[in-house]
Amino acid sequence: MKWIFIVFVALLFMCCKSKPNLQSEQEAITKLLNDESYFAAKGDTVQWAKCWLNSDDVSFMYTSAEGVQSVKGFKTLAQFIGEIEPFDLKLKRDNYTYTIGDEIAFVSFDQHDNWGVADRKTKETRTLQKVNGGWKTIHSSVVEVSSFDHPQTASYHMPVNKMPKNPRNGFTNISGLGGMSVGYMDIPSPVDFTALLEGLPDNMCSSPHWGYVIDGALTVKYPGGKQETIQAGEVFYWPAPHTGVVEKNVKFIDISPDGKFIPVMDHLAKKMAEAASK
Repeated sequence: MKWIFIVFVALLFMCCKSKPNLQSEQEAITKLLNDESYFAAKGDTVQWAKCWLNSDDVSFMYTSAEGVQSVKGFKTLAQFIGEIEPFDLKLKRDNYTYTIGDEIAFVSFDQHDNWGVADRKTKETRTLQKVNGGWKTIHSSVVEVSSFDHPQTASYHMPVNKMPKNPRNGFTNISGLGGMSVGYMDIPSPVDFTALLEGLPDNMCSSPHWGYVIDGALTVKYPGGKQETIQAGEVFYWPAPHTGVVEKNVKFIDISPDGKFIPVMDHLAKKMAEAASK
C-alpha cells in the first residue's frame, strides 16, 4: 500500500505542477500576440519583428468579403507591416482557445478593433513555435467577419466640386458609403503611379476599382504585360493588382471597397510625403 500512496502523491504533484506551467505559457503567448499587434500599429517594425520567427516559412493570410490576401516569408511580411501608417490601436480580444505542445502552439480568438475601419470584427488564429525558450509566431490567419455584414448606410449625394480633398495625398474621395469609397479623380498628365505603388504587394495597387471615365484617358497595366487604355465615355473594372499611367489629362469616377482602397490611399500619402521631403 505504501508504494501506491507514493505513486498517488507523485501524480498529484505532477498535475499540480503542470497547471501553473500551462497558465504561464498561455500568459506568455497572449502577451506576445498583444505586443505584436500594438507594435505593428505603432509602426515599430524592430519590436514587431521580435514577435515573429525570421524565416521564409512564416505566413499571413487575410480573408474578407473582397477576397483572400496571402503573404509568404518574413521579409515580405516585414515590408508589408512597414507600410502601415501608425495609428492608435483600440483592441479587444476574447473567446481564446489554446492548444500548447512542447514546441508548437495554436491559439484562436475573437477580436474587435479599429484597424482600417472604426468597428472591425475578426476571427483569428496564430500558430507559434518555441525558439530558445520563447514563443515566436509562424502563421497568422485573420478573417474579417464584419466585412461580410451589409451595413445600412444613409443615402448620400454631393456635387463633385464640393467633395473634400484628402490633405495628405490630394485625391478627392469619400469612404464609408456602405463599405465603399467614391472618388472623383482629376489627374493632369503625365503621371506614372508605378513608383508610388512600390512597397505594396506585387508593387502594384491592391484594390479593385469600378468607374466611368468622364474626360481624357489612362492606361492600366497588369502583371504579365497586359495593358489596356480606357477612354472618355467608357465604364471600367480594374481587378487587383495593377498600376496606371496618365498620358493625357483624365477625369473619372472611381468606386472601390473601403477595406482595400483606404490602405492604398494611405500608402500613396506616405510615398508622396517622402518625395516632398527630399
